Amino acid sequence: MNVVIKKILRSKAMLYFAALLLKIWIGFVFLSCRKVIVGQPHLDEMQTTKDTFILTMWHRNLLMAPKTLVSSKSYASLSSNHVDGKIGVFYARLTGVTPVTGSGTGTASKRPVKNKKGATGLRHLIRYLNNHTCVWLTADLPPGPSRECGRGVIALARLSQKPIMPTAIRSENEIIIEKAWDKFIIPKPFGKLIILFGAPLTVPRDADDETSEICRQQLEKNLNDLHERAENLLKG
Repeated sequence: MNVVIKKILRSKAMLYFAALLLKIWIGFVFLSCRKVIVGQPHLDEMQTTKDTFILTMWHRNLLMAPKTLVSSKSYASLSSNHVDGKIGVFYARLTGVTPVTGSGTGTASKRPVKNKKGATGLRHLIRYLNNHTCVWLTADLPPGPSRECGRGVIALARLSQKPIMPTAIRSENEIIIEKAWDKFIIPKPFGKLIILFGAPLTVPRDADDETSEICRQQLEKNLNDLHERAENLLKG
């Protein structure tokens, strides 16, 4: 009986339904909140540029990510083959984002890294960036550590020569899943919604390991600064 229930819950129909509910919920949250935008010049830059770019934020803000996307642009994003990732595929499609199979692994993993098609996914994302489609990625990777920037987004920026645009989005009313590796956030309606856009980061084409690491640390700092600024604005 338990096996049958698991199959039903993991069926495409149920995963699609779950993604649809998420989209409806996030839409309601967004409409019900008072929006405050920080970093308007950087948002204007994304809206007016004819080139593509890489948009990134911390994984815990995943549900609200579609509300940071510039509507005049098209986007592609990585999605894993895990059950949560499959929900993410449907959620991405429902929000107008093209899913690309592949994912990375955070440094907290104590198991041998399986082939998650990360390299293949990276190549696909480069093709999208070179063909008028922006890319959206989470900077930190499961199973963590949370808010530790991975190397994949830096490699993508170096190989594609596209800028990384850091973002953050936080709401006044939130449920925080403390047991989740990233302390995942489920936003609640009403109250204040802070949307932040940071300065673009460019990775030199000839960046060696040392320079790439400096860029990785800078992006991590930029994202944490945005995140902390959002929290301070909500407290104020």
